[in-house]
Amino acid sequence: MNTKTPAHAPRPYAVRPALRGALAAGVGLVVVLSIAACGGSDPTLGDLPAGVADARPSISAEEAQFVLAAQQLGASVTGATVDDDIETGTTTCWALKNGGVELAQIAVDDEDKPLGNTGDALRTKQLMAAGVQAFCPDYDDQVSQLDLP
Repeated sequence: MNTKTPAHAPRPYAVRPALRGALAAGVGLVVVLSIAACGGSDPTLGDLPAGVADARPSISAEEAQFVLAAQQLGASVTGATVDDDIETGTTTCWALKNGGVELAQIAVDDEDKPLGNTGDALRTKQLMAAGVQAFCPDYDDQVSQLDLP
């Protein structure tokens, strides 16, 4: 026995690179399916847009609900954008919970003017609204402050 390593320490195991992707995808599928089995109405991998499950194999039910809410609001979430989009949603909720601000105060441009209803500004507002719906529904009454079309 190695006296320098505590007996309770986990043994390091190497996973072949070819298996890493398969393991990650399998773990993600198990996570989403087990979450879906618990709630009944939670989204499954099949409900998500193409590429999202591949890009985020360990997506939680809450994150999957965010992706679907964003899609319903008109913001397309892809495998390439899912991480940043989820960060937008969670950051919005963090600011509402911890920043002492309202949604209208954080949905502004660099000149502190309300975000518009076109292009990236509209998409940002859609992601903020989806974030509130999925991550902090207690603030749902503030979504109307975004003045979404």
